[in-house]
Amino acid sequence: MGVNIEEFETPEKPDFARANGAPMVMVNDRRERYSRPSGFAKPLDDESALTNWRIDTACFGVAGDKALQAAYVSTKRDDRQAIHKLRDQAINAGRGDEAAAIGTAIHAMSERWEDPDDNFDPPDPYLSALRAYTLEMARLGLESVMFECAFVNTEYRTAGTADRVYRLTRDLVAPNGNIIYAGELVIGDLKTSKTLEYSMGGFAAQTALYAQGQLYDVVNDEFLPTPEINQDWGIIAWVPSNQEQGHCEFIWIDLQAGNEAAWLAQMVKEYRKKWRKAEPVRIPDPIESVEDVLAAELGAEPVELVEWIGFRIASIKSQGPNHVQLMMKHWPEGVPTKKNDLVDPDHIAQVLMLLDNVEAEMGMTFPAGDPRQTVPQKKESK
Repeated sequence: MGVNIEEFETPEKPDFARANGAPMVMVNDRRERYSRPSGFAKPLDDESALTNWRIDTACFGVAGDKALQAAYVSTKRDDRQAIHKLRDQAINAGRGDEAAAIGTAIHAMSERWEDPDDNFDPPDPYLSALRAYTLEMARLGLESVMFECAFVNTEYRTAGTADRVYRLTRDLVAPNGNIIYAGELVIGDLKTSKTLEYSMGGFAAQTALYAQGQLYDVVNDEFLPTPEINQDWGIIAWVPSNQEQGHCEFIWIDLQAGNEAAWLAQMVKEYRKKWRKAEPVRIPDPIESVEDVLAAELGAEPVELVEWIGFRIASIKSQGPNHVQLMMKHWPEGVPTKKNDLVDPDHIAQVLMLLDNVEAEMGMTFPAGDPRQTVPQKKESK
């Protein structure tokens, strides 16, 4: 494009304190690490095409840079930090840094362009792009009331900077037919990518996280009063950086779809975190049946145990109505009371436990002939 981008950049603005690139937010007098909204929904992306592009771009970058070739040869394969750095360098070498630099500069230009006290006069194609931006704002009745505002979403633990908050000066009809009335505030973001084809889902999540967040003072590390912002729709101002002639489109963003994407992304992250910490559990030897388990645990066949249950119930009945009432009071719910109906091994085990407790509570002598291997010890009667 033949233009020095650096002459259009604005001074660096205050930003979140960061730890390894992650924004830090003061919560209850303690700084906590949050995620960036711009990448929050990445777990949902189909990045197959992007991955192939990155591989191809990195290959061309290394092929055309002898210093990168030498750096790769000298790096150990298990040095992940060095390889990560080289990978980024290779991609940048393959694509060139111009597109990214132009995108960053257009963000800065747009803010200067909207500043009535700045006599900003950029050359084409930036001038025509910014004029197109102004015409679209006028057509839709939008005015920028906040620029580069920091938002923190405590629900999803994200922190980032939204490019704009727009105020409507006239009513607009959203894609679902609802009216957004003049005076309402709508979150806005400026995008300069060459295409929106692969990014709309991530943009929707990012914009929704801004819209439902709180304003944050990054200098004093404190939350700020936040005006009511529309929670159904946001706006993207698309100014593609690869246009020879200026171009701008304003596009609706469905914030409810963005909320759904944020929730799904959070579930994916929790799922991955769970399985990263999971320990493998060896499967024990298979069992033939529940009856076999019961027989192994109690040392008797179910038929023997049912006969033993019948004998013990008859013994309790012979002690009088108080014993019977106590037994029936604690009889397990859903367990048959007739001996011939006791066929479920789990029911048999429950009844045996009940009888042990009743006999112990009533101070009965433990009956002889228990078919089980281990006989529970009875409490002495008082």
